[in-house]
Amino acid sequence: MSSDASASNAGDKKSDEPKTLLEKAGAALPVALTALAAVFGSMSNGALQEAMYWKSQAAQDQAKSTSQWSLAGFKRDRSLMMQTTAAQLRATAGYAPAKFDAAPKDASGAEGQKALAWLTERGEKGGPPPSKLPDIEDERIKELRDAIEHREPERDQLKKAGRVDIARITKTIDDAERYKEQTDKEWAPVVAAAEAWVRAQQVSKPDAPDAAKHAATAAQAAGFELEQRRYRAESRIEQGIGFLYEIRVKVSAAESDKHRRKSDALSIAMLVAQIGAVASSLALARKQKSALWLFAGLIGLVSVGVGGYALIPPALLPF
Repeated sequence: MSSDASASNAGDKKSDEPKTLLEKAGAALPVALTALAAVFGSMSNGALQEAMYWKSQAAQDQAKSTSQWSLAGFKRDRSLMMQTTAAQLRATAGYAPAKFDAAPKDASGAEGQKALAWLTERGEKGGPPPSKLPDIEDERIKELRDAIEHREPERDQLKKAGRVDIARITKTIDDAERYKEQTDKEWAPVVAAAEAWVRAQQVSKPDAPDAAKHAATAAQAAGFELEQRRYRAESRIEQGIGFLYEIRVKVSAAESDKHRRKSDALSIAMLVAQIGAVASSLALARKQKSALWLFAGLIGLVSVGVGGYALIPPALLPF
């Protein structure tokens, strides 16, 4: 009896001994690792949502780029139609020179005189004047534009796009859109005045001399030539804006890839933390000689088996 009592007292003393810092940390480790895995999982989900957002942004920019290229092609086609019509009218008029002797209303104004110069002059005085989008100041945007224009490999384009600031390319697009809008406002009244000049030269009398009829037809040809030059200039502007949207497509896609890789890394960190939590929980249960560690171990083996089965390619499954 004395030996039993002494053994009991020794066990009580051992249980009453204060735990070391390592033992206390070992008991809290499964909880800490589980919380850390939850944080990593939330961050991974957030990064994946960011990747999805930027991918959808890239899709929207691709739609805008396609619209710009379609509009540029439409205006280029209109330019060719105007050119063909002008050539036919020139031949009908016997290649007579266009004369604008009859002046329309408000012809003496600045817009009327500029319209007359656009119709009759050539070179810098003729119109519309040469148009060009504002120069790209960012060297990285220039580099990416050259890569797209020269059809470099997609991987190289995305690598260069990852170095482009999304705010800078957005500002470049906004500047180009404002330039296009301002150009339309400046050209619209002059083009309308040019149309008035052409209408003023038309002959309504059927018994008018052939020279007058040919002069009127030549004036019409000059009007169509002006439209041909205008549509050609506008098609270049639309083409340049389409290139800028194509650049932002690459930038948005590169940004999406960054967040996707971040999500993958955080997912791996979450899995490592979960494995650590499970291992520490099993070790703690084994140390306390609890039967739960065996049950948890069996569940872990089952989950590993199910996960391995899910990774089998469908073509190799018997059903």
